[in-house]
Amino acid sequence: MSNSPDVQHPSRDEAFQSAIDLARHILENANSYHALAAEDFPGRDRMRFAVLLVMLEEAGKMLNMVRECERAAKADYLSVRIEDYNDNCLNGRRALGQILEELRIMDKAFEALGKGEVERTPEPAFLREDFCTLKERVLYLPLDRSKRDTSFIPSGELMDRLAGTIERNAVAAGSYLHDLGRALGLWITLDLEPRKEGGSHSIRYV
Repeated sequence: MSNSPDVQHPSRDEAFQSAIDLARHILENANSYHALAAEDFPGRDRMRFAVLLVMLEEAGKMLNMVRECERAAKADYLSVRIEDYNDNCLNGRRALGQILEELRIMDKAFEALGKGEVERTPEPAFLREDFCTLKERVLYLPLDRSKRDTSFIPSGELMDRLAGTIERNAVAAGSYLHDLGRALGLWITLDLEPRKEGGSHSIRYV
């Protein structure tokens, strides 16, 4: 980021379309995430985690944009105020906090509905790391061998839970913006939909 405040004021129509585009981009990244998981190979989890980090960062932007679009629509503003769009690190941390809270609520709901005791979502080890440097640490090889530790990369199961929650948020955001946009006379739609068939790590959205 530059020293100037990262504040943008796109027109309401443009902001709605950009939020839909962002949701689509997240689902495209989800396709890449699942394609990488289709076969076991050296470096697979490292690359899956890198894609997951991008999905988190984009999800943080999208959730903020949806809130601001809703605010502008309800107040009948002609533009939407978007802050910190280019601060990927901040957006990723915000999204991670919200997604972990959603998973905890889901765990409690399963128990409350009598589904039996469920294993609570563990706190990811990478929460104790510098979130802003994670992508660099998994994508590039440091010359210093002591800095090559990637033990903070979560298990495949936990990554799948995080990715699945991000995907559900993106699909829900697309549906919500479609309905909200129609009330404003905007005809926008998320043109990627979940496939009805396929394995756990096949391409999910077409």
